[in-house]
Amino acid sequence: MSSSKYRPEIDGLRAVAVIPVILFHIRKDLLPGGYIGVDVFFVISGYLITSIIIDENERGVFSFSNFWLRRVRRILPALLAMTLVTLVVGHVYLYAADINNIGAQGFASLLSFANVSHWLLAGDYWGYAAENSPFLHAWSLSVEEQFYLLFPLVLIGLLKYLRKYLELVFFVLSMSSLFLFLFGSMTHPTATFYLLPTRAWELGAGALLAMISLKINVECTKKSYLSTAGILMILMSYIFIDGESGISPLVIIPVLGTAMVIAFIKNSNSMTRHILSLRPLVYIGKLSYSLYLWHWPILFYSKQFYLKENVIINPRLVMVAIFIISVLSYHFVEVPTRRNKNVTPYILGLLLASIVYSFILKVGDYRENTTFYNKTEWDGNLYNVVIPNTELSESTMRRMTGIVVASRGHSRTNDYLSGGIKRLYGADKPEIVVLGDSHALMWARVLDEAAKELSMSIAFFAADGTPTFFNIPPKKQQKGTLFLTAEEKYIFDQSRLKYLAEWKPKIVVIACNWMRIDKRNTVSLIQYLDNIGSRILLIEQPPKLFFGDRNTPQFLSYLGLKPIKDLKQYVRGVNSTDYIDGINLVKKIEENNSHCFRVATSDLYLSGDMACVLDSSDVLYIDDDHLSYSGASMARDRIVVTLTKLIQDESP
Repeated sequence: MSSSKYRPEIDGLRAVAVIPVILFHIRKDLLPGGYIGVDVFFVISGYLITSIIIDENERGVFSFSNFWLRRVRRILPALLAMTLVTLVVGHVYLYAADINNIGAQGFASLLSFANVSHWLLAGDYWGYAAENSPFLHAWSLSVEEQFYLLFPLVLIGLLKYLRKYLELVFFVLSMSSLFLFLFGSMTHPTATFYLLPTRAWELGAGALLAMISLKINVECTKKSYLSTAGILMILMSYIFIDGESGISPLVIIPVLGTAMVIAFIKNSNSMTRHILSLRPLVYIGKLSYSLYLWHWPILFYSKQFYLKENVIINPRLVMVAIFIISVLSYHFVEVPTRRNKNVTPYILGLLLASIVYSFILKVGDYRENTTFYNKTEWDGNLYNVVIPNTELSESTMRRMTGIVVASRGHSRTNDYLSGGIKRLYGADKPEIVVLGDSHALMWARVLDEAAKELSMSIAFFAADGTPTFFNIPPKKQQKGTLFLTAEEKYIFDQSRLKYLAEWKPKIVVIACNWMRIDKRNTVSLIQYLDNIGSRILLIEQPPKLFFGDRNTPQFLSYLGLKPIKDLKQYVRGVNSTDYIDGINLVKKIEENNSHCFRVATSDLYLSGDMACVLDSSDVLYIDDDHLSYSGASMARDRIVVTLTKLIQDESP
C-alpha cells in the first residue's frame, strides 16, 4: 500500500468536519449535531495514521521514535501556543476562583488526559461546568494522542506476528469497542462520550478501511453513488442528530458515511470529489487543526467578556477573529515546525515549561478581595438533616471563600430518622415543620428566629439536593439523590411521612427550587397535609443571577461592585421562562388549595430584569440562586406577618 500521494479531497472532508463543530459551539441551534464533526475527524485520523504506518513498514523505514516525534512536531507546537495564550489571558482576566480550574485543565491537556479530566471533573459535555472550560475541546485531542501512543505498538506487533489475521483482529477489536459504546451510551453516557475504549471503534473504522483499501474493487459509477451517499449521511447527521440528551448510538451513521467517502471517492470522477477538492474547502481543511484548537478559547473568552463587561461581541467578529488567528497559527506555527527536526528539543522544553506554569496555576491560591463587604453568612448547614458535616474539600473551601459557613459541630447523624432538627420552645411537638431542599435551608435561620419570636416550636426536614415533594405512600426509586442513596431516600421519605402524621403540625413551610418542580408532583403531599389539618406556607424563590454557580461576594468584587452606604446595587438577573414558571406554579398551588398561602419574594429582589445583590455592605446571595442570611432577612417581616395570620386562623 502506498499512501504517499496527496489526496486533497480528504482535506476537503476535514473542512466538512471542522465547520459544523465551530457553528455548533457558536450556537447549538445552528447545527444540533455539529459536534459530530469530531467523529468524522476520528475516522480520518484512523485512516491516515494506519496508512502511514503500514506504508512505512512495507518499505522498511518505520520506527517508533520517528513516528512519535513526528506526532510531537505535528500536534504540540500549535497546542502549546493555544494553551499558553489561554492560560496567560485567563491568569490576567478571569475571575480569580476560576484560575485554578484553567490551570488544572491546561495541565491535563498538555499531558494528554483532558478527556479523563473532563469526565471526572466537568461531567456532561453539554453541562454548565464543561461549557465553562476553555479547554473543553481538548478532550478529543487527548483521545487521539492516547490512540497514537498505543496503536502503533499493536499494529506493528500484529504485522510482525499475526499479519494473516490483521483485518480480523482489528475487526474484533473495533466491534468490541462499538458494543462497549452502545452499552455505555445507555448506562454511562458521560464516560462513553469522553474515553478512548468507547471511541476506539471510530478510529478503528478508519484503520480497517486503510488495511483493506487495496482490496476494494467497485465500478466507478457505483463509487460515485456511494461517496455521495456517504457525504449525505454526514450532512444529515449534523441536522438531525441532537446531542443534548447525551451521546447517541446514531453516530454510527456519520462514521459509516465518512468511511464510505474516503473509500469510494478515491480515483472517482464524482461531483462529491470535485466539491471536496475545491481550493477554499481544501484550504479550510488544512487550517482545520488550528481552527479546532483556537475556536473554543476565543468563544469562551468572548462569553467571559460579556459576563464581566456586559458587552456582546458580534458573532461575525468572533468568527473573523477565529479565522485570522487560525491562519496565523497555521502559517507561523504549524507549517514551520511540522518537518523541522531541529525544533524538537525546543518543543519539548516549551512543553515542560507549560506544564510547570499550568501546575502553578492549578495549585495557586487565587481569590478576589471581599474585605470591603460585611460578613456573608450561610447557616444552611445548621438545619440540613442529611448532609455529612465533614471537612470541606479544597475546591469547596475555595468556592466558599468570603462566606461564613455555620457548622453543627458534629459528624453526620440520623437526623432524618430521629425527627429532623427540632427547636422546641416549651412544646413537645413542633407546631411548624419546614420541608424543602437547599432553598429551604437558605430561609431556615429566618424561619427559626420567626418561630422563636412567635413562641412556636419548629422542626426542619429540609435536605440539600433532595426533592421536596414525594409520593404518599413513599415508593422506592431506582436512583438516589445528590447526597442520599436510593435506600436512604426511601427511608427519608418514610421518616418525613411518619413524623408529619404524628405531629400534625399547624403549619408546614415549603420552600424549594420551584424552577425544577412539575405541578403534578406536588399534588400528593399538598393533599396529604390538608387531610391532617396542616396549613401550608409557600415561599417563592429569589431571582437567579446571571453568573452561574459562583461565589457571590468574590464575583461581585471581580465585577468591581464596591459598597455604597444606604444604597442597593443590582446585577443582571435571569428572568427566564423557567423562573417565571416557578413563580406561577406557587401562585397556582395557592389558588387551587384553600389551605395554602404564599409569601411573595421576587419583588423584594427584582427591579425589572435586575436583581439586588448588595444592600450597603451586605451581600445578599452566596451563589447565583441561594440567599445569604442578610438576603433572606429582607423577607423576614413578610414571613412573620403571614405566620401570625395563619396562627390566628386568618387569611393573609
